Formats: sequence, structure tokens, C-alpha cells
Amino acid sequence: MRGSGFDFAAFKRAFEHKDFDSWVSFYADDAEWLECRHSSPPRSPNRMIGKRQIVVFLRGICDADLGITLGDEVIGEDRVAFNVDCALPDGRHIFEHVIAYVRDGQILRQVDVEAWDG
Repeated sequence: MRGSGFDFAAFKRAFEHKDFDSWVSFYADDAEWLECRHSSPPRSPNRMIGKRQIVVFLRGICDADLGITLGDEVIGEDRVAFNVDCALPDGRHIFEHVIAYVRDGQILRQVDVEAWDG
């Protein structure tokens, strides 16, 4: 499954296995990642600009004790959509819907909307 040279199968593998080096390689140097969640609503989303900020965030995810599963992917020419289920050690879950805009095999912009267990 490829859109604009984007290898979703490899991205999914890197994401689910928290393979830091592989995962980071999917983001363009000037990528932007927006997250809307309970602590950062749409009017003020968590915003990471550039690969440097994204690398710091992904390192934290890779070091965290949580399970990650991707599913329901939809792959188009210039974007992919999928959901993410993160299982936390205490049994709670974070569920997200993601749309990623891609070019030349890399993510240029990613937008996540998250829902957290109480």
C-alpha cells in the first residue's frame, strides 16, 4: 500500500514496534504535527514544528511503557488516514484518528484527534 511513495506497511511496523530510527525517517525535515486532546483543544492544539521537535516527542513515545496498534487505514495519493489505539500500563486507552499528508514518501503534516479514558 503506497501513496505518493509512502510505504504505509513499513510506517505501521515502525510505529507499532516503536522503532525510533525507522519511525523518525518517515517525517520530512519541515514536518508539522498537530494534536487535539483534552489538554490541548482545537483552539490551542499541541503543535510540533519541524523534525527536531517531532524527534523529541517520538523518543518519549518509544521510551514509554505502552502498547500501540494502528488500524482502519485509508491510503490515498497524497494522504493517509488511520486510527491509533494506545494501551497504557494501568489499563486505560488513548484512541486517536490521524490524517497525514505525504509527499515523496514522507509526512509533511499530521493531524491527530485524541480521546482519553478517564
